[in-house]
Amino acid sequence: MTDIAKSLQKQDPGSELVILYELEYGTSSKAYFFAGLKEDAATAVQFREVGGTVRSYTAIPIRAEGFEINSDGAHSRPELTIGNIGNTLSGAIGNTPLEDLVGKRLTRRTTLRKYLVDGPGDATPPIEYPKVTYILDQLKARTPVSITYELVAPFDVAGVTLPKRQVIAGACPFRYKRAALSVAREDRVGGCSWDAKFPGTSNVLFMKRDDEYILPYSISYTTFSSNATAGNYYKTTASLTEIQANGTKASRSDYNYWQCLSNTSATPADGNSAWRRVRVYQAYSASQPYYGYTDSKYNHFILESGVLWQVKKKTQAASAHSARQEGENWTLGDVCGKKVSSCRLRFQAKEQTGVTGGVSLETSGSTPLPFGGFPGVQQRR
Repeated sequence: MTDIAKSLQKQDPGSELVILYELEYGTSSKAYFFAGLKEDAATAVQFREVGGTVRSYTAIPIRAEGFEINSDGAHSRPELTIGNIGNTLSGAIGNTPLEDLVGKRLTRRTTLRKYLVDGPGDATPPIEYPKVTYILDQLKARTPVSITYELVAPFDVAGVTLPKRQVIAGACPFRYKRAALSVAREDRVGGCSWDAKFPGTSNVLFMKRDDEYILPYSISYTTFSSNATAGNYYKTTASLTEIQANGTKASRSDYNYWQCLSNTSATPADGNSAWRRVRVYQAYSASQPYYGYTDSKYNHFILESGVLWQVKKKTQAASAHSARQEGENWTLGDVCGKKVSSCRLRFQAKEQTGVTGGVSLETSGSTPLPFGGFPGVQQRR
């Protein structure tokens, strides 16, 4: 049993308990302070760290409460009140705004007076009780002479927020495309920088909410017969129920569109690894009808002035289209599924050479994803 552990078990440890604080207030910048000693009026003490480095801790009035550790129940959320008379604290942290300390790390070290530098127990490595690290979670109170922070253990993630937003597991909270370079700088919001283009090109790339690519109708889609070649596009007939402009229903034939991923003679089908379903869009024409079906996944897409729209429900009859806007008849066609897979299929897509508007299923793992609401997408700390 170590000497410091033996001392703790005695009614009188034989030396004053000293609590030291290390506050990270900036990159590679720390402030060192303590609450003062009962035995003397020392304005500073020194403590030797691992490796022999000696740190000087400045005396600042401190009241610390709630540092108990429980084996069950909620984690404790201690409160630390620090005196700031004459800007004592502000001066120690390089005049960093006190509000900016929220989110910073505070390390609490506990030792005995005799183990401080020049004490009878001074040694290398240092002699101390296990140190504990906390996060300054919120500024709880501020007066002309002091400031109080509520602390939280780093592993207590309940209610933890990143700057300006709540952490949500499995779903991205950013507004889709609102941080794209095409958006005026003063209007950018959040962190989604997707710009509806193949990365590094000017060619557009749209996707549905359920992670299906929407490709130009102008691509050559061959009617599938018996054999298919990897990289080419094919179509098969689909028997659908149309919702006509007057609300009545009627049978109508349209197409399923597919991309062949590997040479095959198998008929295109969902779930077949040789095939990948895609959707198609057309350039808008006022004289063209655009169809709506009971299975809305087949509803037609149109591109007008750079914006992709999809028929929402009923067929839009030729020369009688309603205005393209979010509402009863139209809905935005390029929508994100808010999943990691949605992000990956956009930012890691590779345009297929030799096919206008084509897209390969293969993704580039070397292309980083932007930081979204997904833990582990990109290291931030």
